[in-house]
Amino acid sequence: MFRLAETPEAVTAARRFVVERATANGAEALSADAAMVAAELLANARQHGLPPVVVRTHAEPGLVRIEVQDANPHPPIRPTPSLSNMTGRGIVLVEAVASDWGTRREPGGGKTVWAELRSDHRVPHAQRTVSVDDDPTTGWPDDADEAEPRFTIVLGDVPTELLIEAKAHIDNLVREFTLAAAGEPAGVAVPKHLAELIETVVHGFAEARTAIKRQALAAASRGEVRTRLTLQLPVSAAETGEAYLAALDEADGYARAGRLLTLETPPEHRLFRRWYVEAVITQLRQAAAGLLPSPVVPFEQRLLDEVRRLSIAQLDSDRAARLQRVTAALVRATTPEDVAAVVVSQGVAVLGASGGSLLVLSEDGEHLAVPGAVGYGEDLVSQLREELPSAQLPAATALRTGEPVWLESPEDFDAAFSELRTFEPQSAALCAVPLMVAGTPVGALRFSFETPKLFDEDERTFVLALAAQTAQTLHRAEIFEAERQAALDLQRELLPEEIPTIPGWDIAAHYSPADGQEVGGDFYDVIALSDGRVAAVVGDVMGRGVRAAAAMARIRSTIRAYVLDDPDPSRVAEKLDYYFAELELGQFVTVIYFLVLPESDFVRVVNAGHLPPVLVTAWGSELVDTSVGLPFGVGGDTRAVSEVALPPGAALVAITDGLVERRGEDMDEGMDRVLRAVSERTYRHAHDILTDIVGSSPAGSGHDDDVTVVVLQRRESTR
Repeated sequence: MFRLAETPEAVTAARRFVVERATANGAEALSADAAMVAAELLANARQHGLPPVVVRTHAEPGLVRIEVQDANPHPPIRPTPSLSNMTGRGIVLVEAVASDWGTRREPGGGKTVWAELRSDHRVPHAQRTVSVDDDPTTGWPDDADEAEPRFTIVLGDVPTELLIEAKAHIDNLVREFTLAAAGEPAGVAVPKHLAELIETVVHGFAEARTAIKRQALAAASRGEVRTRLTLQLPVSAAETGEAYLAALDEADGYARAGRLLTLETPPEHRLFRRWYVEAVITQLRQAAAGLLPSPVVPFEQRLLDEVRRLSIAQLDSDRAARLQRVTAALVRATTPEDVAAVVVSQGVAVLGASGGSLLVLSEDGEHLAVPGAVGYGEDLVSQLREELPSAQLPAATALRTGEPVWLESPEDFDAAFSELRTFEPQSAALCAVPLMVAGTPVGALRFSFETPKLFDEDERTFVLALAAQTAQTLHRAEIFEAERQAALDLQRELLPEEIPTIPGWDIAAHYSPADGQEVGGDFYDVIALSDGRVAAVVGDVMGRGVRAAAAMARIRSTIRAYVLDDPDPSRVAEKLDYYFAELELGQFVTVIYFLVLPESDFVRVVNAGHLPPVLVTAWGSELVDTSVGLPFGVGGDTRAVSEVALPPGAALVAITDGLVERRGEDMDEGMDRVLRAVSERTYRHAHDILTDIVGSSPAGSGHDDDVTVVVLQRRESTR
């Protein structure tokens, strides 16, 4: 006899015990098969049985008998073949290899599963002593536990295939949890919470689970497509059932997180599980209280109720998802045209409308503007643009009164708006809802339908929610445009009105704000000093909008003051570092600063995190390798001053990243494009260089950031 210890190595040791006994007693030829049979019986005992587990082996020449005893009184179940079920194959293997096998109930409790292997013959299948489940509820005749009264639970008919699949999934989970508990590394304990979860899933509610499995397999063996479920359970099963449901829900969380090999429970299995366990819990507690059990709602009815609930939830979810998509798209909308492109197209798609449009008050306040329309012909759009706010038409009425208009049939058209049938003859239903901001109408949304339409509550709610989002976005777009224009005006006011005329030099500059975006922080300056030197600066303040424009104004004015005091590049950089450190501006600024000496062939350059300048000569163009320091605002830095040779006719060009950055394109590609634009001709004027560089951007591509370019060209006649 060999008693299994509660260690991962115990099964291996027990299998070795069986092989050694077979070999020592003259049955060496059967030892390999005996090892396999022992392994399967032991695995079943560890997974489905209860400790203690004991192995007994009798061997003699030509015969090996293996007995595995555990404390679980229920016999093993031989499942139907399945490719998805990872359990149950052990008994099938034992049956295939052994000459005979069977089960025996032990008088003192528990059971023994035995198998015999013979070298001379096998018992014919019909004569084997495999036990038959006389009582499909328990697996053993007269299996009642007299210590606790039991009650009969009748759950009714359930599809047999569903039962088998659901139980196979749970068996897979039980198998994995059993292996996790038994296969832990020596000296490393399973965490307490996980150990409790494993215990509940493996052993909690096991009696009911096993009984259902037996009944399903018995029905399947008889070819019955439905199984009538009847259980005999004690009241204590109600409490274990609740714990079992909670544990399986938590196990599904492990599966979703990829912490288990077993997949998450399929939804139909989860619904069945909740249905039968909750019914068992309810009936057991009613029976214990002396009450007549409530009728169990048939599983198909529970399934239909769940489908109905999910359908309603899906409709709510779809509507919320549509509004969420609209909200996400409107985040990027900065003009009424942007708003119309999102809202009208989404509204037409969701409602199944034949057309729709957004209308807002025009700048003159006497007509309605149409920023966008979908599905309307040019004639109708033109008529909408001519619509007056006082017109007796749906959109104008909604805007004027602040109340939605719902027209569900041509008869509604005639009763409410007599002009509408000639205005829009192809439509048979229409809705128009006002766009309200702080109680004031600012526009209207209208949708048309070619057939009569009854607007249900969900559709009306959706259209009104869409209108509320539209109104808020239009209001935000109006504020955005006002701020953008203010920042743009501020920036243009602060940029040089004209470039100073400097003997021996031709200087040109360009600035343009980002297309349809907030104004950035680009700036430039060209300063003619009294001693003939020339200072030029190009910078880019991090950020956008009024804040960036205001920061640009302060920084540009500060740089000009420092240059007028002492234009030496290193001194200007040093003072700017001090300025940022003392005031803690919280802004990052890249700057490239040129100091031109009138009688020299060199230009002195300081680069604080800016793009390298471009050198344009009669031989082509190239990037100038200057020493690049940190941007201002990052921290103090010792910035080296570079000297760039600039022969007569050559030019230095400073640019900002708005010229060379494009979505989906590497900045190096943009820089190469600039170099190619000025590499194949000789330039006599700085303005021509400026034109080619600014024009190097792809036609019609627009730019997402400000663009600034300054060209310093040394004239041929300088010396």
